[in-house]
Amino acid sequence: MRTKIQQASRPSFFSEPNPSTQLLFTHPKCLERQANSSAQPKVLVMAARGRESLTKIQNALLQSQAEVHYQRILNPMSQAQFVEAARDFDYLAITRRAIHRLGADTLNALPRLKGISVYSTGTEWIDSDFMRLRGIQLSALPDYCTNAVAETALGLLLLSAHRLHLRYLKTTRVIPDYVSLRGRELRHGTVGILGYGRIGKLLAQKIQPLCKQVFVHDCNPKKVTFVPPEISPLGKKTLLSRADWIVCCASQDFEEKAILTDTDYALLRPETTLINVARTSLLDHGRLIQMVQNQQLGGYFYDDILQPEEKPDEVEFGKIVPVGHTAWYTNEAMEAGTNDWLENLYKLISTYSSKQNVQISIC
Repeated sequence: MRTKIQQASRPSFFSEPNPSTQLLFTHPKCLERQANSSAQPKVLVMAARGRESLTKIQNALLQSQAEVHYQRILNPMSQAQFVEAARDFDYLAITRRAIHRLGADTLNALPRLKGISVYSTGTEWIDSDFMRLRGIQLSALPDYCTNAVAETALGLLLLSAHRLHLRYLKTTRVIPDYVSLRGRELRHGTVGILGYGRIGKLLAQKIQPLCKQVFVHDCNPKKVTFVPPEISPLGKKTLLSRADWIVCCASQDFEEKAILTDTDYALLRPETTLINVARTSLLDHGRLIQMVQNQQLGGYFYDDILQPEEKPDEVEFGKIVPVGHTAWYTNEAMEAGTNDWLENLYKLISTYSSKQNVQISIC
């Protein structure tokens, strides 16, 4: 005996469902709550351009299923501001711009909340354990911008090796003539990757043909159990002491934890360049800045915003390089990400209403 479940057909934001979208969890209480309600759910979309962040078709599809409101958001709100904006809504569609951390206190102040669709790969900034306890659904985009970030890391490797970012500046006389443009070739060097998840694996594939050797390390030993023969798994300390370039592709937990200790930083060599395309909270950011300034580290490239106190002087030309949290910023990633984000939101909304149309047959 087996059970067949046939769901009523529904519109989609794209022709074929994208397997990269992920419904992280569904709580049974949430299903019951929606099934007993015939009113249209209220949805708040928080995005950089508000309604204009979506196409007309995307807006029409959402509005056919819910009462949709929009809010332009460029900078993270405080907890009080976020609660004030979101308290009257059943579902939220948010990006990282909305709030820095979405903790239990904030979530507990949103009694109507049934689900959140996040325009983000990582959900470490959201207290997902508390959401489970509250019966709130959470969906994210685990494969969103994986290739864009891996290509950014590859670009930063080439940039740092050949000092490409300084060649234009020197040609246009933005920097002094005495700044050296001499680089080094990747094919004679080793690249170490911290974090062997989706981005780390893809970067290893991309960089392996271009360099002498690729080392990988992950805090979860299972992730490096089966690696291609041309990739070398190493212990963290060995990798830090041997690699000419080190790329951080690790992920962060809700409780922010650094992945390097004092003894780990002591292993870094003056000729090593560290590239971080993950969260800056994974590393001691200020310490790395100082290490470059003290000539204990060859360079530090990171995907975050340059802070006023970090502005390098002429001694660090081309060695401390922030790229403004833009590793994800490509046409392809944005188009696919927006589609998947809204598709997840639609699934959150329609899961309950379609439950009334589910037909179960026994055969």
